[in-house]
Amino acid sequence: MDFKAYSSIPRKQQVALYKSIIKPRMIEEKMLKLLRQGQVSKWFSGIGQEAIAVGVTQALRNTDYVFPMHRNLGVFTTRGITFEKLLNQWQGNFNGFTKGRDRSFHFGTKEYNIIGMISHLAAMLSVADGVGLASLLEQDDQIAVAFCGEGATSEGEFHEAINLAAVWNLPVLFVVENNGYGLSTPSSDQFKCENIADKGIGYGIDSQIVDGNNVLEVYSEVASIARKIRRKPRPFLLECKTFRMRGHEEASGTKYVPKELMEFWAEKDPVQNYESYLKSKRFLTDYKISKHKVAVEEEIEQGLKVFKSKQKIEVDTNYELNDVYMNADVPLIKSSDEKEEIRFIDAVSEGLRGAMREHSNLVLMGQDIAEYGGVFKITEGFIEE
Repeated sequence: MDFKAYSSIPRKQQVALYKSIIKPRMIEEKMLKLLRQGQVSKWFSGIGQEAIAVGVTQALRNTDYVFPMHRNLGVFTTRGITFEKLLNQWQGNFNGFTKGRDRSFHFGTKEYNIIGMISHLAAMLSVADGVGLASLLEQDDQIAVAFCGEGATSEGEFHEAINLAAVWNLPVLFVVENNGYGLSTPSSDQFKCENIADKGIGYGIDSQIVDGNNVLEVYSEVASIARKIRRKPRPFLLECKTFRMRGHEEASGTKYVPKELMEFWAEKDPVQNYESYLKSKRFLTDYKISKHKVAVEEEIEQGLKVFKSKQKIEVDTNYELNDVYMNADVPLIKSSDEKEEIRFIDAVSEGLRGAMREHSNLVLMGQDIAEYGGVFKITEGFIEE
């Protein structure tokens, strides 16, 4: 790993990156112990690829929206979410983000500008397009960052999301964590192209490859890409070469991975190598490292009190409905005495036209509805008005 190539990054920032990358690693190691003890039932490990989530998130503004995946614990911890809050979520407790409705990483939090994922991989990339479009229309200088694995790039949603972002110049950074395996299927069985970044050529967008195990490289390159996108809104495809040292999830194991491949990537450990580099630069000492780790251990121990607080979920239908659905004061529009008989499609057209007149931020999307006016001419004249 060429850490020296990024020596221009201020010392304070390099140390901050270390604090950010050691935390998810230590939390993961604790979660694996809890899993073996039977205190948690499932875990998706990101050990070996923490540099991506941490480097990307550190390079962004806190106001930028992030769309993480199962193995992006570093996104949550870098944004400042405590282990206690995360553990409540993973245990399905009421004090979690989804208030007992879900566990695992299928959650988000608007407070931290993180949008939760679903298991239909690449499905959230289109949602990132939506956030990018809103940013473009509002001209608020924000970007959306969406993660997926290399296996998800085989999904149609990946193509649709990037193609739309390219055509509309949406400020979206698509981050592909290429860890070599889509569950147990090696990349060589999935793609004919040498690199995922090569796919950017087909969409007419810029793309780049970075060493996903080098947190300085990820941070520096993403910071540069983000500045470019803010100056001139457009999408960008970033491929991060990395490897996961655990199974797709803990129950699956890693027997399908050749031993020599595991050994090769073990030597490229993103946490240990970065720690050694900072010690060689005298940015960190054993004492300071120990001090950082003790602080994380104390936070973990504090969070483990979750197991002692028995949180019973009380079912209340009224609460559930009001908590899921937003309260809205919708004015009732009474029909007038003046009535006119018109065609159904004309009624649809008048309804859309009225809504567009009333709401300046309303966006209509559909096939051929712009200059052509739609196949049934429902939106004819809308462009001019």
